[in-house]
Amino acid sequence: MSSTIATAPIPANTIQAEHKERLFYVIACLVMITGVAIGFHMFYLHGLNDAGQPVTQLSAPLVYVHGGLMTCWMVLFLLQCGLVLKGNRGLHMRLGATAVVLYIAIVPIGVITALKQIHYSDPGSFPPFGPYRFLTLPLTEIANFTLFIGLGFLFRRRPSLHRPLMLMGTLSVAQAGIGRISSVRNAFSQATHASFFPTFWGSTVAVALLFWLIKLAMTRRLDRNLATALALFITSGLLSSYISMTGWWLRFAHYVTR
Repeated sequence: MSSTIATAPIPANTIQAEHKERLFYVIACLVMITGVAIGFHMFYLHGLNDAGQPVTQLSAPLVYVHGGLMTCWMVLFLLQCGLVLKGNRGLHMRLGATAVVLYIAIVPIGVITALKQIHYSDPGSFPPFGPYRFLTLPLTEIANFTLFIGLGFLFRRRPSLHRPLMLMGTLSVAQAGIGRISSVRNAFSQATHASFFPTFWGSTVAVALLFWLIKLAMTRRLDRNLATALALFITSGLLSSYISMTGWWLRFAHYVTR
């Protein structure tokens, strides 16, 4: 006696919606890579910082390692999004181990690089805020990366959570390049009379909101998980901007960058 189990066909509109969602993440990744390439073009092409000055020799090796790791992460994220779009889930899962290794290396090296950057910086750098207030930016970027990507790994078998978490985690570190696009940063700074949050977070928050709108337009569906991650991202920026103005933070920043 034999029996067969009929499998209900997946509706065409469901397949199309999934394809659009996967395509969205490829588009978002390409936007981030473009922003990072523009923001860091002086570094990539000439080995200079965004002010057009050579990287401080005492910290140059660490900066190059950090930059190399972050470049690898952006390329890997694009590859992973492309594999999901093509339906190659097996290779996508196997490459996840590479992402974990990069993650483990990026977090401590990112923190050390941020501290060394301020240690060797001129006291008058990052006007009008100063180096100690500025330090909240790279440390918050790394903290957000740690949180979002860590949760993304934890929920790797739940795409509805995994995808937005990985996107926001990657945007958290892409912020370092996107925020260095001088024309955009200067526009936010001038429009808000050099307020800290709009100056350093404005361009990346605008990109994040753009992602949310693009996804809504492509899928015709409100992604609550992406909206929640976006809200957390913006909240972290507002909170760190406030903390950067406190006396205890300035004392702490001075202590850890001595």
